Amino acid sequence: MRYSCILALVILLAVATSAAALDTQAFQLNEDFGSEPLYDTALQYYYYIPCPTYSWFWGFSGWDAGDIVGEWFQVGDMSTGYWPPADPLMCRELEWIRVLDFSGYGVAYPGLFTIEFDVYCCDEHGCPIGPSLWNSGPEETDFGWNYFGVNPLLDIGDCAGSPGSGARVLITATHTGSEGFYPAWGMDNVSTAIQAGCVMHDIGCLPALYPRPYSSHYASVRSGYYGKEFQYCPPRWFRDGRDSTSDGTQFGFVELCWRLYVIYQWRGANQPSTWSSIKSMYR
Repeated sequence: MRYSCILALVILLAVATSAAALDTQAFQLNEDFGSEPLYDTALQYYYYIPCPTYSWFWGFSGWDAGDIVGEWFQVGDMSTGYWPPADPLMCRELEWIRVLDFSGYGVAYPGLFTIEFDVYCCDEHGCPIGPSLWNSGPEETDFGWNYFGVNPLLDIGDCAGSPGSGARVLITATHTGSEGFYPAWGMDNVSTAIQAGCVMHDIGCLPALYPRPYSSHYASVRSGYYGKEFQYCPPRWFRDGRDSTSDGTQFGFVELCWRLYVIYQWRGANQPSTWSSIKSMYR
């Protein structure tokens, strides 16, 4: 998908992250309000910091073919978006994955910057448990917010971390294109927001606490670089593009701007259902 409300400012920096020497650019972009698919609940960990309506993001590029980036999610966590915690027992079917790309060259040059998504059960460190549950096949990303449907719907209920807890899954993107340099993966951006004088809060329930993970709603950072064939696990986190410290104590580590859309599993004729549940029956 391509959206017209894009850049207000681009700042090109070269920064060494804990993953690799990557290129970073700062972008200001609006959320895709009103264009989302139908869903029951959603989960994200990145910050959207309106300043006043657009938020700052980083675009990270400079990957090699074969590199894996990923983010893990726990159904039942408080999301940084608009949604209350998903019911860990009922929310168990993955429907959509949304990602942010600031290059858009995948569509312009098919085969060079191709990626493939995978879904794994994972442990509390974001390391996969067992084989991939679902593979997207080759995908090309466009500039802005990209939606990838999980078809057929994927039941992730068996990925529960402990009895009674919600599913815990790792979503990865492997750079399977011949070049691999892009996408310029969108990540949240605290430092530019601070420089711009933004009020530091996430639009929704949770305030923006930084630096991660030293001040955080969660015990660890969820996004990381896994190398090739999971040579790093736990993954290496991504520092904010302006963080000059070796341990991320200045601005902290950033999260991929990825979101999961989950629907309630069909519960039978005698129990209430949502439109997403009904819709899934007729796919």
